[in-house]
Amino acid sequence: MKRVTLWLPILILSFILLGLGASRTAASGSFDLQAAINAAAPGALIQVPAGLYRGNFVIDKPLTLVGIDWPVLDANGQGTVISIDNVPDVTVRGFVIRNSGTRLDKEDAGLSAYQAPGLVVEHNRLEDILFGIKAKDSAGSRIVANVIGAKPELEVAARGDSILVWYSHDSQIIGNEVTNGRDVVFWYNNGAVIRDNVISNNRYGLHFMYCDDALVENNRIEHNSVGAFLMYSRNLTLRQNIFAHNRGPSGYGIGLKDIDGVEATDNLFSANRVGMYFDNSPWSLDVSQHFSRNAFMTNDIGLLFAPSVKRNHFSQNSFIENGEQVGLTSGGEFKDNFFTVAGQGNFWSDYTGYDATGDGLGDLPYVSQSLFENMMDSHPALRLFQLSPAQQAIDLAARAFPIFQPKPKFSDEAPLMAPVLPAITPPPAGPTWPLWMGGLTLLAVAGLVVLSGSGRLSELKTARAVTKNLCYQKETPMIKVTGLTKRFGNFKAVDDLSFTVAPGEALALWGPNGAGKTTVIRSLLGLLSAEGKLLVNGYDAQTEGKKARAAIGYVPQELAFYDDLSARETLVFYARLKHVASERVDQVLAEVGLSAHGHKAVAALSGGMKQRLALAAALLADPPLLILDEPTSNLDTAARDDFIKLLLTQKARGKTLLFTSHRLEEVELLASRVLVLAEGRLKLSCDRPAELAKQLGMTMSLKIILPQIWHDNALDLLHQRGFSASRNGIGLRVDVSPSAKMAPLQALLAENIEVNNFEIENGW
Repeated sequence: MKRVTLWLPILILSFILLGLGASRTAASGSFDLQAAINAAAPGALIQVPAGLYRGNFVIDKPLTLVGIDWPVLDANGQGTVISIDNVPDVTVRGFVIRNSGTRLDKEDAGLSAYQAPGLVVEHNRLEDILFGIKAKDSAGSRIVANVIGAKPELEVAARGDSILVWYSHDSQIIGNEVTNGRDVVFWYNNGAVIRDNVISNNRYGLHFMYCDDALVENNRIEHNSVGAFLMYSRNLTLRQNIFAHNRGPSGYGIGLKDIDGVEATDNLFSANRVGMYFDNSPWSLDVSQHFSRNAFMTNDIGLLFAPSVKRNHFSQNSFIENGEQVGLTSGGEFKDNFFTVAGQGNFWSDYTGYDATGDGLGDLPYVSQSLFENMMDSHPALRLFQLSPAQQAIDLAARAFPIFQPKPKFSDEAPLMAPVLPAITPPPAGPTWPLWMGGLTLLAVAGLVVLSGSGRLSELKTARAVTKNLCYQKETPMIKVTGLTKRFGNFKAVDDLSFTVAPGEALALWGPNGAGKTTVIRSLLGLLSAEGKLLVNGYDAQTEGKKARAAIGYVPQELAFYDDLSARETLVFYARLKHVASERVDQVLAEVGLSAHGHKAVAALSGGMKQRLALAAALLADPPLLILDEPTSNLDTAARDDFIKLLLTQKARGKTLLFTSHRLEEVELLASRVLVLAEGRLKLSCDRPAELAKQLGMTMSLKIILPQIWHDNALDLLHQRGFSASRNGIGLRVDVSPSAKMAPLQALLAENIEVNNFEIENGW
């Protein structure tokens, strides 16, 4: 009896310990998710430990399901992973949801909710699924910060919709990353908020209809067949979105069909086949639509209208280097759409007018008038010949022979002289938007602005100001020079010079002849031996010259091409030397605007074209660094302006530039920073190129010649405007900074004071 009494507590204790051990095992290693859902009370929180859970899971009561350390829910390729039917207030957060079935007729999905108001699906990763997240009859749903993929082995048409929201008013789709699906679909959802999403490589990035009072804000929608196609809805607010590289058969950045009441501001439409397409929008006779501060850049067609479309108002938008700024789908009279609102027009990169009054508006209207465009509007198939010699010949004939004068499509009575950049900001940090996305967005905008092509370099300062502080920075400088000294006998051409150039920066070397600028460049290229340490892209330019030079594209001051070779043959020759694929030749020809001149012998090219050819050769291997020695010194004004625009484009694409120039206006436009050299030494480092002339005390004198009767009025006016002016024979002498030499002339012309001529008496 005593033995039984002794062993009985031990036996009971053993069973208790075994039971505790079994309980711990079940919680951590064999957690039954569906059983936990079934057993939970309504409104309960279920925390699901990490692990792999196979099956099709059904939620039939209000619950919050939270994954710990990304548990994986896997449907084994059968049916829908998570189903929620006729249940309010369900939250699913923190899971990898994958491997749904593939039946389109069953709409197999990662998560499917029906009659689930208050649904929250957030911070999940959906992989290898047919449909992504479906919410039907689920008002107030929130689909937030999910990463949604697809079944990549299926053709696009056989995939399901990445997000499908149907009859679910006041739903919010925020901060999701959606790739490689079919469409993101919204039907019958009033009050929808679609914000901060990245949608790429789908068929339709965004497709909705019957969605009144929607807000589409701060999304990036790119590389889809169609960016967005929006139909049969009222009161759409569209702002701060990016629609880029959407180039399917229709290739709309955004299409508007039977939409009423669009207010679109601060959006970027870039490199689409069509930036924005209008089909019967607005459709109500008493509704007008407004578009302002949007940028349409490098699209095949900026705006495309069905001819019957009316009552759209455009002001303060920028239309930059689109193949066709505004087009029509077919012949017809384009009217009652307005491109001047309250005295404000739009910026047009092909505007050839001027602004004598200095009010920022062109003094002549912008008129869209091209015979070839008229023909394309009536016969869209002719777009195949756009930018071809055929187009050039037809438009030349129209200008030469009045009988062929084209009918103006529309006019902008107050065109802007400077582009307006959309105010695009990065979305909140999350799984879909790297923090640097907003910076790259504006950098792309600024880079495209510089292509404006009207010869108005001063207008490009806007782009330069935007890009100055958006350079992509890395820890390793692109160039690092320490103690550079170069002697020629007893003469020191460069004396103990040190500087660095960050990736993406544009550094100008400034100084008189003999200051040492070219010696610095030749030392970096390995053409001269020198004392000190010279690193290019992390490699020593003197001991690892080949690796260092691989990062450099060089444009010399004096060009040396074979005159009997064509431009294209010249680049083929250099491509072989650089071991670059031959197809790169046509790419760089297009990049520098020489595609139509590739067949010409070098001897037949103008000076500006030869300089473009030199830049093309430098770009063949796509180097991260361009070094240019007085690249515009032998060019006329027009060719110089065109070449600077090409360099601004390269800068905006992230190239690092090191260049020399003796033209202050070029330095102000192109440089992020200036090093002033004198007698081989660093005299001044200027982080604000626009202030270089002031820091150096540089001025130039203009002699303005005007009738005697205007001398007193002109002198008084110039003094009032702050100019240093005095009488000088038959005119006035005015001291100005080199970059503001036109300012006194513009001031006089604005007050209708007659100017006969002017001369630059001394300058830089």
